[in-house]
Amino acid sequence: MEYLEKGDIKHRVRVLLNSGLLASSLLAVTAAQAGITFQFNYTDPAGTGFLDPVYGASRQAALNTAATAFSNMFGTHFNTSGTVILDASADSKPGVLAGSYSYVMDPGGPGFNLGEVVRTKLQTGIDLNGSNSDGSVSVNFDQPWALDINSPPSWYSGQYDFYGTLYHEFTHTLGFSRGGITASGDPLFGTKDAGSWNTFDSFIVDKHGTRIIDPNTFALNQESWDSSSTGDYSAGYGGDGLFFDGPNAVAANGGHWLTLYTPSPWENGSSISHLDPDMPGIEGMLMTPAADTGLQAHDYSSVEVGILQDIGYVSAVPEPETYSMMLAGLAVCTWIARRRRAGSLE
Repeated sequence: MEYLEKGDIKHRVRVLLNSGLLASSLLAVTAAQAGITFQFNYTDPAGTGFLDPVYGASRQAALNTAATAFSNMFGTHFNTSGTVILDASADSKPGVLAGSYSYVMDPGGPGFNLGEVVRTKLQTGIDLNGSNSDGSVSVNFDQPWALDINSPPSWYSGQYDFYGTLYHEFTHTLGFSRGGITASGDPLFGTKDAGSWNTFDSFIVDKHGTRIIDPNTFALNQESWDSSSTGDYSAGYGGDGLFFDGPNAVAANGGHWLTLYTPSPWENGSSISHLDPDMPGIEGMLMTPAADTGLQAHDYSSVEVGILQDIGYVSAVPEPETYSMMLAGLAVCTWIARRRRAGSLE
């Protein structure tokens, strides 16, 4: 099996106006609930990024604190535990806030079988790449982050929410993403007529309900792809664009497909890997392509939980004491939705 670290499947964050999202990981939680333990390989050149002699220790501490908090949140929704190893580094590209991705492996034949290292490891316990890292995260520390989890940024602070945005990016590594399909529709492995696609791809349909990937031949529907991958959702349900029709997500969305983000022109790290912010009720959720400075959501919505269920994560029944925390999180999301402004993320 071929090991791949593919730039095309990175989920990078660009700044547009005052927007941003970040990438990262998890640590262990209490034995009472599931959680994900992440280990980090710091790959920056000596004296830079996470290894900076002045700021490196505080950056690593913030990353680990965010990881613990995310793991606790994730464990309230899913009965999943495991250890994942990520390469962590700084990224100073102009306009980029952060990036994250799971490494993938060539399965050697067509199907909804793309070897997503992180998702496979968490859901099956199988380590597709042995002692190698399972994925990667990067953070642009030239941007103004609020790194103290006890002092969340206000909307007027001019700082990005390190913790809420980190949750967004790490969710991409869990498999909340198109499977490396390029702008032309080519897969990472195989051909358009018999490609290797990920589980997320199996739920992508066009406005007519036509599957972008044929579930029997695993061929791309080129006509639907060409007309929909850069579609316009502004017409509402039934408009151009692409949609996610997984049964759990649809049930959580009142019986409606979820509209995926299909901007024109194509955005390499963002297209089809996010929920469309024009979809009714989507404001304030983690997995939209836009965010602002200030406090962001720190919990999944029922729609996002549904998508993760559809791609194979098993739900956990919340213990009674978690309900109050979930309600508090919903209240925060409502407040965020009221003050959110435009921006873009990848």
